Amino acid sequence: MTRQHKKRNTKKSAGPYEATIYRDINAARNPNRVVRTILSVNGTIASDGSGVIAGAITMNPSSSAEWSSWSVLYDQFRVIGGVLNLVCWRALNDTGAPTIVRFAFDNDSSATPTSYGDVMQFAEVHDVTTIWTSGAVRKIPFKRPMKRGTPQTGLVWLDEASPSASPGAIKYYGSGANATTGFLKYIIDYVVEFQMRS
Repeated sequence: MTRQHKKRNTKKSAGPYEATIYRDINAARNPNRVVRTILSVNGTIASDGSGVIAGAITMNPSSSAEWSSWSVLYDQFRVIGGVLNLVCWRALNDTGAPTIVRFAFDNDSSATPTSYGDVMQFAEVHDVTTIWTSGAVRKIPFKRPMKRGTPQTGLVWLDEASPSASPGAIKYYGSGANATTGFLKYIIDYVVEFQMRS
């Protein structure tokens, strides 16, 4: 009797780890995949010739050093929130006229406030003195409102070629300070989402 030898199958199937590459390929092919990152921009806050401190830090993250690296890869973006980090610019023992600056996040407007009342209309208001006696960093978090099933102002996807179209701002107002004086330095950390155009 002739013994029949079965041909051994030397082809190996992919292991569990290697097989996950298919998931990565599918994710790369998905044009709606959303990625999230943090982009930072720094600036200063100063009084005008009348001792008024007023302005609006917009939700435009394009001044970040990393903006171009992201915008070249993705078609659309949106800012969903972030943190404003503040530090006193004056000497800790400065005896100049200190004042209170009030900060608030406006989800859809970037108009500069002209009074404390313009800032007080918002649900969350943060008071910061222009001169303080420690080197502590004051943090002001902000986040756009979200509601399932309903497109919210500021959460619509925007063309990366028009970052200035990003609505909203952190507004601030104070009065009674020394005229034409720099008081605060800040770094704003934007939480930004990017996606390919669907």
